Amino acid sequence: MVMRKNSRRNCFFLINWLLSLTVIVLLSLNLYITLYGSPLTSSQTDGKSGVLSNVPISGQVKQQIKTINESTVNNVQQSSLSSARLCNIPYQCKDTEFAIRIQSGSRSHSARICVNGKYYIDQKSSRRGFNVVVINPVTRKVVDTIIFDIYAGQSTAMVEYIENVATGHYFAIATADDAFFRISKDVKQAIERLGSVTVHTFNFRTSWVFVGRKGTKGATLVEEIAHGVQYSPGASKSIATCIPINLDSKMTDVSFFCENHSEFEALCKKGTAITLPGSETKQKKASVKAAYKLPIAIIAGNRPFYLQRCIESLLRIPDIDPSRIVIFIDGFVRTPVWLANLYGIRTIVFPKSVSSAKKKLKLRKADQVAIHYRRSLGTLWDIYDKESSAIILEDDLIVSPDFLNYFSQTLPILKADKSILTISAWNSNGYKTSSRNNSLMYRSDYFPGMGWILTRTFWDEIASKWPRCCQGVNWDDWIRLNPQGRGRDIIYPDVSRTYHIGIEGVADEKFYKLHFENHHFNTVPDVKLLNVNSLKKVEYDKEIRRILKAAIPIRYIKNTNKKSCNPKIIPDTSGRDYAIYFYQNSPNDFRIGKELCTCFHLWDIGQIRGLYHGIFRFYNKENHIIAVGSHSKFAKDFMPKKYVNDWLSEIKTQPKKT
Repeated sequence: MVMRKNSRRNCFFLINWLLSLTVIVLLSLNLYITLYGSPLTSSQTDGKSGVLSNVPISGQVKQQIKTINESTVNNVQQSSLSSARLCNIPYQCKDTEFAIRIQSGSRSHSARICVNGKYYIDQKSSRRGFNVVVINPVTRKVVDTIIFDIYAGQSTAMVEYIENVATGHYFAIATADDAFFRISKDVKQAIERLGSVTVHTFNFRTSWVFVGRKGTKGATLVEEIAHGVQYSPGASKSIATCIPINLDSKMTDVSFFCENHSEFEALCKKGTAITLPGSETKQKKASVKAAYKLPIAIIAGNRPFYLQRCIESLLRIPDIDPSRIVIFIDGFVRTPVWLANLYGIRTIVFPKSVSSAKKKLKLRKADQVAIHYRRSLGTLWDIYDKESSAIILEDDLIVSPDFLNYFSQTLPILKADKSILTISAWNSNGYKTSSRNNSLMYRSDYFPGMGWILTRTFWDEIASKWPRCCQGVNWDDWIRLNPQGRGRDIIYPDVSRTYHIGIEGVADEKFYKLHFENHHFNTVPDVKLLNVNSLKKVEYDKEIRRILKAAIPIRYIKNTNKKSCNPKIIPDTSGRDYAIYFYQNSPNDFRIGKELCTCFHLWDIGQIRGLYHGIFRFYNKENHIIAVGSHSKFAKDFMPKKYVNDWLSEIKTQPKKT
C-alpha cells in the first residue's frame, strides 16, 4: 500500500516536471522568435527579395547595387489607371507619376508595399525592421527590394546600401515590428538625407511609412508615423497616392507651394524665397565668430506665418550658415515643413504632444509646450552630440541684424563665469519708453527665455527632472525655480535682440498689445557691446556700487490715491543716473516694487522682471534708472538713512482699512 502511494507520488512529480519543462521551452522559443524572427522564414530566402542573410554584408550590398544600376529587374509596366487600382488608390495617376501604396506592420502584422499595381513587400516577404523598395525615377520601375533588421545589427549595412544607390532613386520604406532598438545615428542621418523629418523621433516599436528620394534637397512630406507607447506598438500607418517623379523639386518650388497656399500673398507675389546676403558670390567664407557656429533650434508649432518671418529674419543675418538651423515642429503639419523646404532649412517633426502616462490625462497647453520642448531639446543634443552650446528660439520671434554678433560677444563671459546660467536676447522691461542703450548689458536672477543660449552642462542638469505631465507647469516658470537656477544669473541686453510677433500663443490681443507690441527692438547691425568685461559677478557688483554712489537718490512714496504715480518723480533731464529707493517689509517683499513697475510702464504681471539682488534697471526720459529695494544688499551703503524713518511714519499715519 505504501509502495503504491510512493509510485503514484513519483508519477505526479514526473508529470509536473515534464509540463514545467515544456512551458519553459515554449516561452524560450517565443522569446527567440520575438527578438530574432522565425528561424524557418529567416533562412528561407531565394535571393530575389533582397532579404539579408548570413553572407558577408558588404559583398551582398555591392551585388544589390549592381542590380540597381543595371536595372535588371523586369517588371511589366502597366497603365497608370490599372496600376493605381491594383494598389487600391482611388484615382488615376499621371504619366509623370508612379502609383504607390505603403503600410507599416505592427508586431503581429506585416508591412506591405505596392508599386504600380504589384506588391513587392507583402505578408509573406515582410520581416522585422525596415522593409525597403527602390524605384528608378526614369522608368518608374522597382529595381530592388531589401529588408534591414536593425535589431540584428544591420545598421551599417543599411547605411552602406543607401550610400551606394544612384542619386535620384526613390526609397519606399515601411517598418514592421520594431526598427528602433539598436538603431545607429548614422542610419537616422542617412534616412534624413532621403527627406525624412521624423526619423530622429523614433522610439521602440514606432510604426512608420515613408517615400523619399536619394539626393533630395528637402523633406518629401510623404511620411506618416505613430510612436510606440511603452511596449505597445504604434498604430499601423499607410499612404496610398501617386508620387511625381520630380517630387523633390516640386517641394522646393515657390510657385507649386503657392498653388496650394495662396494665403501667403507676399511670398507668392515675390515668387521666390529670400536669398542669403552675399549668396550671389561663388564662395562664401564662414564666419569665425563663435555664435555663428552654434546650432540654432526653432521650437515651432502649426503657425506657418510666424515661422516664415522667423526664418527670413535669421537668413537676413550676413554670414549665417543655414545648415546650422533646425526647426522642431509639434505635430505632423505639412505647411510649416513645406515652408522650411523653400528656405532650405532642416526640419524634425514630432507627433502631436500626448500624455505618456498609463492613465491618459488631459493635456493643458503648458503641458503640450513642455513636452515639445523636452523632446526637441533632447533630440537637438542627440544630433549635435559634440556641441557644448546651442541657441534656442521660438517660431513667433524675429531676430535683430546683430543677433549672432550679440551672442558672439557674450559667449566668452558665459564660459568664463560659472555664476552665469545663460545669455538671453530679450529684455522683459525693454519697452520703447524704458530702454535706449543697445550696447548695454545687465545681470539678473530672472530667466526671460525668448532667444537664449542653452549649454549642454545645464541641459544635463535639468533633463532628467523636466516637468512631467499633467500639472499645467510652464517650462520657463519651472526653470526660474531655485532648484534649477541654483543662484546663477542671466545676462540680457537693455535693447532686445528678439521681437515677439505673435498674438496667437498669448492670452489675447489686448494682452499682446499691452505687453509685447511696444517693445524696443534693435535694428542696428554690428553693435559693439561696451560693458562685457564688467558682467562678471564681482565686476558687475562694483559697477552697480559705482553708479549708485554717484546717482541722484529719490525716495519712492507709496501710492495711496490709486493713480499710477507722480509723473514728475524723474526730473526733465537726460543722461543722468537716478537711484529710486522703494520700501520693503522683508527681502522678498516686492509689492511696492511692482507698483513702481506699473508707474513706469514696465512688465508688472507676476514677479518683477530683471531683478538682481533686489534691484532692477531701466531708462526713463533718457536717464538711467536703478530701482533699489530697501532690503537690497546695495541699499545698506547708499540709501539715505532718513528714508526708512520717513516710510515708517507714513505707514503709521495711513488710515486703516475697514
